[in-house]
Amino acid sequence: MVHPLFTWISIAFGGAIGACLRFAASNYFNREIVVHQQMHIGTLLVNIIGSVVMGVMYVLITEKGSLHPDFRSVLMVGLLGAFTTFSTFSLEAINFFESGHAQIAIVYIVASVVLSIAAAWLAVTLTRMI
Repeated sequence: MVHPLFTWISIAFGGAIGACLRFAASNYFNREIVVHQQMHIGTLLVNIIGSVVMGVMYVLITEKGSLHPDFRSVLMVGLLGAFTTFSTFSLEAINFFESGHAQIAIVYIVASVVLSIAAAWLAVTLTRMI
């Protein structure tokens, strides 16, 4: 059994890595992929990617036993918890509404929720087949 302090430190370590990865990936996507001048595609793509990885990790750790359960804290809670970001998504949606881009806000909200859930479901389904 892992000492509880090690679990907390592992989550913090994973969170630090996840936050840095989110910052880098989001900036990269926002710079390289321009869908609309006001839309920050980086958050959407980071959340979809995070959902895919979360689905894969879930199956590998909880169902297949391919990774030790102790990795769940560092990978799923720490790294992916910091990598994906609902708070940034929420603020970006509010900014669309407040800047008069209600249609973009609605598309962004629906796309974020539907695509992230679909990505997680697809990842779980495909990983179970492996």
